[in-house]
Amino acid sequence: MVMNELQIILRGDDFGGSQSANEAIREACDGGLLKNVSVMAVGPFVEQAAELLAHRADICFGLHITMNAEWDDVKWGPELPIAQVPSLVDANGHFWPHPMQMKEHGVELAHAIQETIAQYEKLCRLGFCIAYVDEHMFFHYAIEGYREWLDAWCKQEGLINFHHSFRGLPEVEITPKQMIYQAETLAQRYLNKHICALETAQSGIYTVIVHPGMNSDEMRQFGNAELSGERIAIERDAERLLVIDPRLKAFYKQSGICSIRYDELSLQERKNVT
Repeated sequence: MVMNELQIILRGDDFGGSQSANEAIREACDGGLLKNVSVMAVGPFVEQAAELLAHRADICFGLHITMNAEWDDVKWGPELPIAQVPSLVDANGHFWPHPMQMKEHGVELAHAIQETIAQYEKLCRLGFCIAYVDEHMFFHYAIEGYREWLDAWCKQEGLINFHHSFRGLPEVEITPKQMIYQAETLAQRYLNKHICALETAQSGIYTVIVHPGMNSDEMRQFGNAELSGERIAIERDAERLLVIDPRLKAFYKQSGICSIRYDELSLQERKNVT
């Protein structure tokens, strides 16, 4: 089967958020399929991320706008001094864990705007050529007017707003829903599910988001009441194994599926994706 009208924006998120993510995303980029990398400006290892990949012209970089710190033991806060953006943080100076808490505590649009620009400018200073923007935890609904501002700002700066290039593959379920606790086995399940979704999809452009990581002690520090650190480490390692699996790359090639960059989309294609 040839699906030469199927294009995939494969995107790796949370670059700079941990050393494990940095290592896994670099490995995935070296594999050739992952061409879009979203960078957390407030991540504790963003400087290391810049050293690893900022010089790579074969990668399309995005600002992963971060205004939530969802994990219990791994936290981050704003790039700007807290005194300038007080509504963005809790009593400990950390971002609110969830967008719903942002909404409940009344995050101010002006603070969100200032912080977005500061995060963008930091990545530029670190040497990243930013082509697109997206949102960590899709928080825009929690701040009235933010999505409209973001769209106007992206147009002003010549950036691609992910909201206009975001369509997921069809949902498919091919295995029992219970958790599989071996990364290799879970990666095989991800591979089967991804291929099945590709075979089901109609022609067009789709976005696939992955969070490659390593099954490491560092990754197990992440977690909250909904997701244990152990599960996060296994799932993110499985996503790493998925995107570097030679069978996936071979399937794309044999099926005529293109893994494309955000900046390869024409303006008309961006309008048609949503």
